[in-house]
Amino acid sequence: MYEMKTRVGFSQVDEKLELPLSGIINQLQDCATFHSQDTGYTAQWLVAQRRGWFVTDWQIRIHKRPVMGENVTVRTYPYKARGALASRYFTITDWDEAPFITANSLWVYMDLDRSAPTRASDEMFRAYGIGAAPTEDFGGRKIHFDGEVSTVDQIKVDETMIDSNGHVNNGKYIILAEGLLLGKGPFDFYRIEYKDQARNGDNLLLRRGEQEGRTLVEITDTDFQPFMRLEALKEA
Repeated sequence: MYEMKTRVGFSQVDEKLELPLSGIINQLQDCATFHSQDTGYTAQWLVAQRRGWFVTDWQIRIHKRPVMGENVTVRTYPYKARGALASRYFTITDWDEAPFITANSLWVYMDLDRSAPTRASDEMFRAYGIGAAPTEDFGGRKIHFDGEVSTVDQIKVDETMIDSNGHVNNGKYIILAEGLLLGKGPFDFYRIEYKDQARNGDNLLLRRGEQEGRTLVEITDTDFQPFMRLEALKEA
């Protein structure tokens, strides 16, 4: 287990002074990357080795949204690792341990030159510390949606959307998806799949559909092949 303590800042919150989905995911990803930094497998080391960890799936349950000024503890629990794949469970709580967020995730270790998964070393997994699997049930990782999906908007990727790995930052997809979710919900469970990598100059279609209380957002290429899919629903 690895943890970081932080505070929700004004620059992180939405118009309701709550931490939005994009801010939640940033907190979770920061915790995972700081964990890697503190084990010695730093971002700088990964870049030099032409390697990188990429999240492929999220299942995020919101018990209560953190608000402006809230003190929070973010924890990550690596619990399964084999070959190029690793799973992490996350929690965000207040400093009295009341739950805000719980989340499950799957990560893949990539060879950046080949754009292909590559085996992570046993030494790396030992450094992270692999523990027991979470008991919380998040359901399946994959999104199953049979409703009609229509294109809402189209944009072109520019340099402001690109991260150090040369493709659209995952957080940018979530910000785009949040725009398509405005006026929908409220939601307390999100399932997210990252399917492919968009690069500078690519055209993105922003697509949305609704079915039986669920809202689907897709960001695809012009042939409707998805870069990212997000399902939002209300559990309670």
